[in-house]
Amino acid sequence: MKDVNLDGTDLRILAELVENSKQSYVEIGRKLALHPNVIAYRVNRLEDAHIIREYTTLIDFSKLGLSEQVIVAANFPSTPSREDILKQICEIPETLNVISSLGTPEGLVFIVARNKEDVNAVLSKLRSMNLDIDFASSVIRTYDEGRLGMFLRSMAGPE
Repeated sequence: MKDVNLDGTDLRILAELVENSKQSYVEIGRKLALHPNVIAYRVNRLEDAHIIREYTTLIDFSKLGLSEQVIVAANFPSTPSREDILKQICEIPETLNVISSLGTPEGLVFIVARNKEDVNAVLSKLRSMNLDIDFASSVIRTYDEGRLGMFLRSMAGPE
């Protein structure tokens, strides 16, 4: 894996892919006034450098019957190791994202579930790992759609 010097064009390509990774290189090229081969070359370079790690799908959890989305803030026990605890948390199927941090709380866990009973079951699993749960809060709405693309465009600067 080699380091890649990113320029504004790379950042604008990333912004386009973040917003819609299914669009073709022709579509991206049309938006950025670049030939599709240039887009393909740069995307391949970004993939080779592991800047683009994967392509994924965003899902509306509520439409899958997962109406409960909860952020849990917790502190970890002194044993086992932090890494072992994080791996155990990640093994809980309802756990979608785990953030390990310095300070308090030591970790944030994002879980999804069908109902409050399922949420309580996950919280019980976390407590059984001797996690000290600071709080568990229901997520009403997230406001991240399009934010990364906007940020990348601002980093790219004027065209």
